[in-house]
Amino acid sequence: MKYMYIIITAAVFLGGCSIHPDALQSSFEPPKEFNLATSNSSNISKVWWQNFNAPTLDLLIEQALKNNPDILIAYENIVQARLQLGISEDSYLPQISASAGTSGSQTEASGADAHTSKSTSASLRISYEIDLWGKIAANNEQARARFNATKYDTDVAILSLYASVAQSYFSLLGANERLKIAKENLNISSQLMQIVEAKYKSGSVSLLDVSRQKSSLLSQQASVESIALQVSQAKNALAVLTGSAPQGFDTVLDSFWDLSIPSVEAGLPSELLLNRPDIARAKANLEASNAAVKSANADRFPSFSLSGSGGISSDTLLSFKDPTSVLSLALNAAYTIFDGGRLKDLTDVEISKAKAAVQSYNKAILTALQESDDALLNAAYQTSQENLQKQIADESLHSLDIASLQYKHGSADLTTLLDAQNKYFSSRDSLAAQRLNHLNAVITLYKVLGGGWSGEAE
Repeated sequence: MKYMYIIITAAVFLGGCSIHPDALQSSFEPPKEFNLATSNSSNISKVWWQNFNAPTLDLLIEQALKNNPDILIAYENIVQARLQLGISEDSYLPQISASAGTSGSQTEASGADAHTSKSTSASLRISYEIDLWGKIAANNEQARARFNATKYDTDVAILSLYASVAQSYFSLLGANERLKIAKENLNISSQLMQIVEAKYKSGSVSLLDVSRQKSSLLSQQASVESIALQVSQAKNALAVLTGSAPQGFDTVLDSFWDLSIPSVEAGLPSELLLNRPDIARAKANLEASNAAVKSANADRFPSFSLSGSGGISSDTLLSFKDPTSVLSLALNAAYTIFDGGRLKDLTDVEISKAKAAVQSYNKAILTALQESDDALLNAAYQTSQENLQKQIADESLHSLDIASLQYKHGSADLTTLLDAQNKYFSSRDSLAAQRLNHLNAVITLYKVLGGGWSGEAE
C-alpha cells in the first residue's frame, strides 16, 4: 500500500491539473422581447396543425409519422443511441468470464514406454475497474448526453415533418383552387368570345376585336395547363412525405377558403431556450463535450482495477477426481509516466471542442431569435397583404361587371373589357396565392417557435 500511495501522489503531481475541470457554459443572455410586440406567454399546442380546421391534414400527418423514411431512420438512431448508453452503463459492472477444458495426449519414443497425460480444468475470473477519477462516470455522462441529443435531433425532424406536410398539403389546396379559378376564367373568356363573335357577325366590332379576345382565350387555356401541372407536382411531393408512391396517390381535399388561419402568440424570447428542440440538441452536445473533457483528463491519472480468479484442475480426463484448486486476488495499477505530452494534448483537443460547442449553442440561440423575429414580421405582413388583396379582388370584380355591361350596350370598347377581364383574373389568382403565402407564414411561425415542443431528457 505504501507504493500505491506513492503512485497516486506522483500521478496527481505530474498531471498538473485538477481532477474535475470546470464545465464550459454559455453566457449568452437573450433579449427581453421580440421586435414585434407579442404576449408574455405562448399559446402553441403540440397539435397546432388542428387549428387550421383541415381534418385531412390530421390524417396525412399521422400517415407521415408512420411511413416517412427520414422519421423511421431517426427512430432507429434513437435505438442505436439507447444501446450505446446501455453499453456505457455496463462499464459500472464487473466483468466475469469462465473457462473449462479437458485434454489427453500420449507420447511414444523409440525404445521407451509410452507416456500418457490427461488433464481437466475449470476456472472463473472476475475483474473490476475502480473509477477513482470519474472516467467511467464521465463516459456514461457523455453517452447519456449523446442519447439526449439524438432524441432532440429526432424531435427536430418530426417538427420539420409537421411543417413540411402542412405546407405541401396547403400548396396542393392552393394549386387546386387556382386551377378552379383558371377554369372559371377560361369559361368567362369563352362566353366573352361568343359575345365578340356575335357582335362581329352583326358588324358592331372589327376582326381585330375577335383576334384579341381569341388571344386572351388561348392565354387562359395555357394557364389552366400550367396550374394543372403544379397540382400534380404538389400531390407527388405530398405522397413522398407521407411515405407513399406518387403513382396512384390521392387524398380527400378540404375547402381552401374554409381553412382557418390562427393567430399565434410568440411569448418571450427566453422561452425559445425551452421550446426549440434544436437548441436543446445544441445544449446536449455541449454537455457531451464537457463530459469528454472529464474523460480525457481522467486518462492522465493512473487506472486501478481489482481482479480475482479461482479454478480447479485434475490429472484425469473428463473428471475432477482428486482436484487441485487455485485462488488468486490482485490489485493492478497502470500509469503513463512519460508520453511527450500526448495525454495533455488530447485533453486540450477536447477542451477546444467544448469551446466550439459553446459557440454552436450560442449560434443555435441566435438563429432561433432571428427566425422567430422574421417569422413574426412576415406573418403580420402576409395578414395585411391578404386583406388588401381581398379588396383588390372585390374591386376588380365590380369593374368587370361594369365593363361587361357597357360592352354589351356598346358604350365601351373591347380594350376596356379585356383590361377589366385580365385584372379580375389576375386578382383572383393573386388572392389564392396570397392566402397560401399567409398560411405558410403561420406554419413557419409555429415551426420556429418550437411547435409546442417540450422535451424531457433522460
